[in-house]
Amino acid sequence: VDLATSDRIANGVLNFANILGQHLANGKTQIYSPLSIVHSLALLLLGAKGRSYEELSTVFDISDTSRLHEQFGLMLQDLQQPTREAISAGRPLTNWRASSAMRSNRRAQRPGAHEVHLANGLFTQTGYTLNPDYRRVIVEVYASDLQIQDFEGSPATARYNINAYVAQHTKNHIENIIASDIPQTTRMILANALYFKAFWETDFIESATRPDNFYPNGEGTEPVMRVQMMATGGAYPYHEDHELGCKIIGLPYRGNLSTMYIIQPFKSSVRELMALQKRLTADKIEGMISRMYRRAALVAFPKMHLTESVNLKTVMQRMGLGGIFSAVQNDLSLIATNEATRTNALGGNSLQNLEAQRRAGTGGGRSDLVVDDIVHKVDFTVNEQGTEAAASSVTYLKKSGPDVLFRGDTPFMVLVRHDPTKLVLFYGLINEPPAAA
Repeated sequence: VDLATSDRIANGVLNFANILGQHLANGKTQIYSPLSIVHSLALLLLGAKGRSYEELSTVFDISDTSRLHEQFGLMLQDLQQPTREAISAGRPLTNWRASSAMRSNRRAQRPGAHEVHLANGLFTQTGYTLNPDYRRVIVEVYASDLQIQDFEGSPATARYNINAYVAQHTKNHIENIIASDIPQTTRMILANALYFKAFWETDFIESATRPDNFYPNGEGTEPVMRVQMMATGGAYPYHEDHELGCKIIGLPYRGNLSTMYIIQPFKSSVRELMALQKRLTADKIEGMISRMYRRAALVAFPKMHLTESVNLKTVMQRMGLGGIFSAVQNDLSLIATNEATRTNALGGNSLQNLEAQRRAGTGGGRSDLVVDDIVHKVDFTVNEQGTEAAASSVTYLKKSGPDVLFRGDTPFMVLVRHDPTKLVLFYGLINEPPAAA
């Protein structure tokens, strides 16, 4: 494991999340998986030359692309491991896990599923012969799938196949990722989705969930929304940053792997949260996480089930990553076989072969493979998950006065982060949680 490269990749994913969030910002709730989207972009970077390569590499800010792909592939492998022990040695513990004076309770070690499944499929029009080096890296380094579809001859079948692929890889949580007909002119579609399931280290107390107020425009203001508010108490990592004007609390999942971090401006509202998002960078967020430590806390947090589909084409064009969608500017000629890729197929290391092919310039002409769309869909649930802990949590509440009272009743940002790799699985702004049923 090369930690310096790993950290830069994780930083790139978080910065991408933040910039994408600013482009999507419309005052409504939004949630997406930056990791899943950046995984797709890495697959394109691998096959890109010229301007497309320049554009996509800005996401990662790493000049040694072979190392980038090797390390990102390793991180994605580690991410999908069910236990801390199965992860590559050498990934350090987050500060608050390593040094907290208030040790987390033993419940953190209880068995409980920690599942992360990434689905990343690249679907290309029949008639293209794929570059064997590209195919090998996609499968071996990224554990992704390359499938040939006949968009031209039978677009309905292609749509069915892509939807089935994503449903199968997300345990049927994400269905119909492509909801409308696929144009017959389509050459390539990237479909990415992420399935995540984990249990809280300290459950919310099921009997304490009840309808409560949520204030999008700030506490005590109109309009007031009614949401299902959950409650719990325990030792939670926490930090207040007076320079940035916000607080951050972590709700750890069982198994010492992932945490949901909630960042909330001190006097939060839709407008305040948007302003905070503009001030935040990956380094600032990581800086806050590194300064957290466990405090006795009472937490009130809305129960949520969010589904979101993001059509990334228009947003990415606004972010300066639009070249891959343009027949004129795009150059993904390392994906399919042409003269240049044939002459440089040296045998041996496919990543190095692709580098050599990229440096060989435009021999063999640009490919007309162009990305028609990147489709992304998220299904995100936050609930009490289990009642085992109810009794002991309740006594905890009575026994010790909390240092911290954290109320998720005004807008907040949410990040689900895989702590060993620092990769952000989900990123969202919760301006209006789902209304209480």
